[in-house]
Amino acid sequence: MKNKLDALDLRENALRSICFLESSVNVKMNYMPYFRINFAVTPPRFEHVVHFDDPENIARWYYGLTCAQMVSGTRRGERLRRGIEREIARRLAGPFGFMYTSKQTARFCPEAKEPYTWLWGDRSALQAWVLEYMRSADAKARGRYAKWIRNMVGGLQKFSIRIGKYVLFPAYKPRLSYKKPSHWKLPVDAEGILSDMQSFDQGKAEHLQQHLMPPSDSFGGMIFPLVQWYEAGGDKRALDLAVGISNSVVDFYTASDNKRNPVGCMSNNHGTLNSMAGVLAAARHVPSRRHVSWARMLFEFYSSRCGSSFGWIMENESVDPQRPLERPSCEGCAAIDFVSAGIELAKAGFLECWDIVERSARNYLTRAQPKHIGPISLEGVTLNLTEENRRNDSVPPELYDDRDIARRAVGCMAGWGAPNDVLDPRGKGAMCVQNCCSSHLPFGLYRVWEHIAVMKPAGLYVNFLLNHTGRWCDVRDYQPGEGRVDIKMKTSGYLYVRMPEWVAKDKVRVKIGKAGVDCAWDESKRYVAIKNLGRGAKVTITYPLRRWKVKELLGGTVYTTDWIGDTVVGIDPPGRFIPVFG
Repeated sequence: MKNKLDALDLRENALRSICFLESSVNVKMNYMPYFRINFAVTPPRFEHVVHFDDPENIARWYYGLTCAQMVSGTRRGERLRRGIEREIARRLAGPFGFMYTSKQTARFCPEAKEPYTWLWGDRSALQAWVLEYMRSADAKARGRYAKWIRNMVGGLQKFSIRIGKYVLFPAYKPRLSYKKPSHWKLPVDAEGILSDMQSFDQGKAEHLQQHLMPPSDSFGGMIFPLVQWYEAGGDKRALDLAVGISNSVVDFYTASDNKRNPVGCMSNNHGTLNSMAGVLAAARHVPSRRHVSWARMLFEFYSSRCGSSFGWIMENESVDPQRPLERPSCEGCAAIDFVSAGIELAKAGFLECWDIVERSARNYLTRAQPKHIGPISLEGVTLNLTEENRRNDSVPPELYDDRDIARRAVGCMAGWGAPNDVLDPRGKGAMCVQNCCSSHLPFGLYRVWEHIAVMKPAGLYVNFLLNHTGRWCDVRDYQPGEGRVDIKMKTSGYLYVRMPEWVAKDKVRVKIGKAGVDCAWDESKRYVAIKNLGRGAKVTITYPLRRWKVKELLGGTVYTTDWIGDTVVGIDPPGRFIPVFG
């Protein structure tokens, strides 16, 4: 299947994300977002899954709007962002500075009869506050975010369990009334297991999980915003926590050549990749060769055995043996965190990861976000509807909304998606979109956007050949129509532009204005190096585009992708419902 594509502009994806985030929140239920879009019923509808939507997803929408605004350069969605911020501020209570469930949630979730918190949700709130602190020019607003952040960092210190170099957390969600006694500690036998985490067997791991949260799935996501806060606010407590959690994440994870042993329930790729990005960020400040090597090994595993050439990543490392008929699908969050982790690895010196990230960004990351949704027919389709994911009309009316879904769902991102389609009838959430992925997408866009052009002591580095308007330069990309990139300098000095790994170096041509110049390369032989550019200089680099095909087995099906440069222009078999490459 062939299609004509314009050059990618992440700002357009960010604006679509804002439209979706605005249309998928139930303001009447304390700004609770809808967890999924169910296309297996007629008419399709937004549906709540209350224990996910509150407290976790409300904070995801919060940082999703922030990131989308930062990429788009607009304040669209600001009224909703402020409303969510006020709602979260009302829920900050207890001794830890955490965010607790609302009283309304208890109507549908007995677990929330007494408000509780969930560290993965607190991670999302912390991420939003740090980003807002970093971008805000208003001293009063920065003071408010700094107060919330410091309170949560202090709360994490109080709630955590420290054993040697490890920072861990108890295996339960703290209630609003909970106060950890100062003498609380692990049972002796569990503490003994921690003394040699690399010799775990599954029995020991299961015993330990009775007392502790699994690191990556539950609190490893704290590492990245903690490091960001240390960098922005200089809070050494945050870095100390980040390093301790990193130690727990890395040492809880074991591997063999043929299979993964999910010690600490770390087989969820979203949680592990999110934690991996944080581990690498922490290692910039407290260097650890072992942590960096662990991350590189694991990233290569995901690239070769859990993922694809174009950015589709399985939700889990293997098929759940309890669900043998369930086809592996992509949790969009995993695809997003794969990009984030790849960026951190590239910054750690593994420059080949810039290529992997750009291919992912040009393809699944941005194109699994539909621009339009037409009629969807389920004729002749067998749905993988287990009791767990069966959708029916017994859902209370307060928990779904079926109005104008085809329009409101534009701008979502595949959650439980197939390699070629946003929807997958045989995936974990048959014919559903998991909206936490849609709210996390802007974070992935932001991570790519902020690394397109980066100023370093040696000069300005353009890492991705993607359209960009920023402080240091403007970038105009022409792929897949033409192998060309234009860069207009907004500063003076040296310019380094990364070329795709498949480009023949002797075929690259460089112009400054209309004058051709010799093409020089930096020491890595990956960046074109141009010296002594003045402010306002226009650089044009041209290169021949490669045309190629890739055949790969993904989720039990063989897919063949047709590429021009770094862009997929066709896939066989094509998508049927909401095609990714249509």
